[in-house]
Amino acid sequence: MNNNSLPQIFLNTLNNHKLTIVCAESITAGLLSSTIASVPGASSILMGGVVTYSSELKCSILKIDPSVIDKHSAESMETTVEMVYGLIKIYPSADIYVAVTGIASPGTPEYPVNGEVGDVFIAIYYKRTKPELRLSKFYMNLGNLDRNIIREEAVQTILEKVLDVINSNNLKES
Repeated sequence: MNNNSLPQIFLNTLNNHKLTIVCAESITAGLLSSTIASVPGASSILMGGVVTYSSELKCSILKIDPSVIDKHSAESMETTVEMVYGLIKIYPSADIYVAVTGIASPGTPEYPVNGEVGDVFIAIYYKRTKPELRLSKFYMNLGNLDRNIIREEAVQTILEKVLDVINSNNLKES
């Protein structure tokens, strides 16, 4: 699939299914929402998003229990899942919730990271399916690439994974 056409395919698919999306971004720092919004007509599907780059904002805006971050780190699947659930509280009327965290560069003494550069954690919550199928979690390691390449690859993967979730759930409903 041509990456330039992926945002358009994404928009068309969500429009065809009358779905809306909201995003909580850390590693991508708004790039996911911006990519979706780059397609004319995106306002029909994109309700909004939050960038919670710091642990403080993850806790204050998305209401993540600080003990989850203390135990697992700000860049973990556990934190990503909590980000999705925080989004549901903020935007209860959306259909799809996406959260993403990860590590785009080595840590510093002031902010050590727990993991490897290239670790990306994605959580997708899709309300229009059976409760036991609503949450999908994805982990990938993109390797020690340039931080912006990691961010761009994460966005492309998220768009593809959301489409996969929609398509697999719609096949089950047919």
